[in-house]
Amino acid sequence: MNLAFRVFALLVLLAGCPSRRTTLGGQVPDVPSNGDKRAHDRFEDLRRRFLQDARSVPAEDFKRLIEEFPADPIVPWADLYAGIAALKARNFTEADKQLTQVMNAGTGSPSGDLQKLAAKAKVYLGITKNYEGDLAAARALLDTREPAIDEESRVEYYSALAFSLAAGAPEEAARSLPVFDSLWDQATPTERAVILGRVEEVVAALPAELLWRIFKDLPNRRGPSIAFVGTRLALDLEASGDTAAAADMSDKIVPIRIALGLSRTLSMTGAGGATGRVNPGLVGAVLPIGGQSDAVAQRAVEGLGLAAGAPSGTGVVAIEIRAAIAAPAAAAAVDQLAGQNVIAIVGPIGDASVDAGADRADALGVPLLTLTPHAIGRKGGTFVFHMRHSPEARARVLAKRALAKGIKTFAVFAPDNDYGKATTAAFSAEIVKGGGSIVETVTYPPIDPVTQKPTKSFAAFTGKLTKDWDALFAPAESDSLELIAPALAATGHVPKSLPFPAKKKLLLGRPIMLLSTAEDLKEAFLLNAARHADGALLAPGYYPDNAEPANQAFIAQHMAAYGRAPGATAAYAYDAAQLAAAAGGSGRAALAQTLSKGQLTGVTGTIKFDGTTHQRADDGIVYTVVEETGGVWAIRVAR
Repeated sequence: MNLAFRVFALLVLLAGCPSRRTTLGGQVPDVPSNGDKRAHDRFEDLRRRFLQDARSVPAEDFKRLIEEFPADPIVPWADLYAGIAALKARNFTEADKQLTQVMNAGTGSPSGDLQKLAAKAKVYLGITKNYEGDLAAARALLDTREPAIDEESRVEYYSALAFSLAAGAPEEAARSLPVFDSLWDQATPTERAVILGRVEEVVAALPAELLWRIFKDLPNRRGPSIAFVGTRLALDLEASGDTAAAADMSDKIVPIRIALGLSRTLSMTGAGGATGRVNPGLVGAVLPIGGQSDAVAQRAVEGLGLAAGAPSGTGVVAIEIRAAIAAPAAAAAVDQLAGQNVIAIVGPIGDASVDAGADRADALGVPLLTLTPHAIGRKGGTFVFHMRHSPEARARVLAKRALAKGIKTFAVFAPDNDYGKATTAAFSAEIVKGGGSIVETVTYPPIDPVTQKPTKSFAAFTGKLTKDWDALFAPAESDSLELIAPALAATGHVPKSLPFPAKKKLLLGRPIMLLSTAEDLKEAFLLNAARHADGALLAPGYYPDNAEPANQAFIAQHMAAYGRAPGATAAYAYDAAQLAAAAGGSGRAALAQTLSKGQLTGVTGTIKFDGTTHQRADDGIVYTVVEETGGVWAIRVAR
């Protein structure tokens, strides 16, 4: 079973300031002092830094302490903090392992301290189980009483409690309603859309005999639960012929509905749950959270979080995210989200998952905005659209840019793998089509045969570039390009902006133009290689150029939410959610039609899809390396 990663919990977890202080609610028992003093002092230092900034002390730091002092009485304390740290880093498998160890150590133990540790671990393990999709275990671990938990995780705790209860039997689902109500006041508008949808869903599925008891006992008489319970009762009374009682109930409920932003007309189909109507304010997402591609998935979550309102709460959509690592899970997640009446689904990312999800999305008629970096060769369909510019497409754009500058002779320096071959073929075909020529091609092994790690030394390979040409295409990861650029300059091929002024002379070598796909381009490239890449044209899909007016708000929002500049995956995910929100008001079919034929502006370019394959048909954005006033190097949008 794949857990629905609700936006409410996600935004609390991800959008916090990176330096937010963590204060564990309730007292953690005093750390034992009868063990090794080195272990005690080191744990206290780790805990102090963790409480000041939880993100600065990873779970591995506590685990190393356990490995070095496995028999020390401090181990259960270190296990607890390792588990909490892993949960905050969203490494749920590790969090489960560490917190379970604390639970086991405290079960049946005569030690009051270990029992208290186990009680605290139980709270965090409940949140972890919810994220892992084990909702039954989460319900058993989570308690509706005020938990001893750090303030940063409190709303996340109640979100996990509410959603896990909502998935249970009728009596358990009924218990979720006051928990949802407790979340309402501090929820953002987009989070409230998700809460309304789930409360409506719960109330619609409850047996009639529970409704009057719930209506009588609900403590919050102005919240979403009373609004939907009252609506359901009024509709049931009307259906039974008791129009007077129905009218009386309606008079009580309508003002509450209006205050919550619901329609005056009593209906169980207005909040966006699984009610048969598509909700234009709700977008689904299918991402490989927790798998080998978890790091990429987290970047996508960041972009979706911004669209949903992180950190300001002024998002354009509510987003429901489901974790799906393998293809069958991705297909099932598309089915489930379609049943939740989302207007569109963002993702998946992996090739097999994209193909499986595409089949289901097209069959169900729900627009799927995939985040695969390999759009070429992926399955398509009327409702399937690939958001990311493929490496081949970006290679062709670089070729056209260079030809437009009057450059006719080219070399290729590429890794000897599928990526290098595919991008080289696309680039070369575009060059020949435009009247240019590839003078020579040199390849290198992407993995060093000696170290079995990515190749780091390129001098021996750039030295094989011996012919005359004016531009070099180097498809590569940004980390590799940082090393390739200076290696080129060392062999006499000096990247410069062309045309190079005739009156200027290079002391060593000749000027050439550097072209690269520069995958995952980061600011580190400026620090390590900018002076060796003067005038280079780079096509990574997206780079956070803060001098670009259309980019500034997005970059600032991302920095405020996550403490760092956005990358390409976050940008494409953000654009996907924005597209669905902007063009989905008329339903799924109309959204698919708009995407097929329309043109919308995003942070990754003027978005346009090919009418046949539904791959990106726009050129995207090309960047260049420039030296600005004061000798400062920057990566800017190339005009």
